[in-house]
Amino acid sequence: MNRSVKSILIIFFFILAGFIAWVIYEAKPVKGTAEKSIIVKANSDYSVLSQQLQHEGFINNSFLFSLYGTLTGKKEMIAAGEHTIKQGSDFNEIFADLSTLQNETEANEVIVPEGLTVIELADRLSEKEIVDRTAFLEKAKTLNTLTKEQRESLQLNDEKQNLETKYAVEGLLFPDTYFFEKKMDEGEVIRQMTERMIEKMEDLTITTNQTPYEMITLASIIEKEALLNKEKRTIAGVFINRIREKKKLQSCSTVQYLLDKPKAALKRKDLKIKSPYNTYINSGLPPGPIASPDLPSLEAAADPEQHDFYYFVAKQDGTWSHYFSKTYREHKKYTRLSGNY
Repeated sequence: MNRSVKSILIIFFFILAGFIAWVIYEAKPVKGTAEKSIIVKANSDYSVLSQQLQHEGFINNSFLFSLYGTLTGKKEMIAAGEHTIKQGSDFNEIFADLSTLQNETEANEVIVPEGLTVIELADRLSEKEIVDRTAFLEKAKTLNTLTKEQRESLQLNDEKQNLETKYAVEGLLFPDTYFFEKKMDEGEVIRQMTERMIEKMEDLTITTNQTPYEMITLASIIEKEALLNKEKRTIAGVFINRIREKKKLQSCSTVQYLLDKPKAALKRKDLKIKSPYNTYINSGLPPGPIASPDLPSLEAAADPEQHDFYYFVAKQDGTWSHYFSKTYREHKKYTRLSGNY
């Protein structure tokens, strides 16, 4: 064998090895535990279905999935109807789900808006018969409901650090659209929603010295205080400035969290309620989140705007925006305009 032929074979070998490595990487199961209902219509386009599965985050590569189904003949076995697809499944398992309707149960669409508390979420899920309300709230009290990997990802390895929280998983259940079966295991629902939170946080870089859990706690306060996404980073900057200067956050939303029912306007006596969540009498962040923050709130808490503001107050003019102040004197002027404290 001459040298040129040998060189060509070596190059071919490396190209082949690289191609095989790429196929293995692209065909591996997607990380996660999410489930979603996929409706396959009769005579639907197989390539479109493959693209949908990639878009929904259940496969990494629609081309390889389409090719696999064609070469194995499995695409001819896909049954029309509603299928529940799970993340973490390989190609063979996905085709097994798509090829039969015998094991399918009805998937219920649940829209979880931003800013819900664990109690509000328990009410919503129990109304749709997805969970038992009492059992869900009981599972929400402990971090042990989460997987070890989830606790490590959120740096929640010590249960003691959350002894003062009302619900240990408060704020960790990401607001989104889910497809849940009826009478699910309450812990599994919590783990799926927490996994969605972890997935959404993967691309975030925390520019403060906060832990992921502390960042989520701040994001939950921002979620309740800001109605405009464009103001969230500014409000985050106010809270970070106050934390750095060891000033109390004085967030009305943390006090509202203590009440059985939120009030349109807090009274001065409400601001004196003794609780670790009351940021009018305690310095720093509360012991845990007060609601489920959305992605803009998480982004704001992870990377607050840098400025010299230490105060803000709602304008009360229908714009949902705020006045921001550097000094207490300026803040008092705006609070008189707004009719707030």
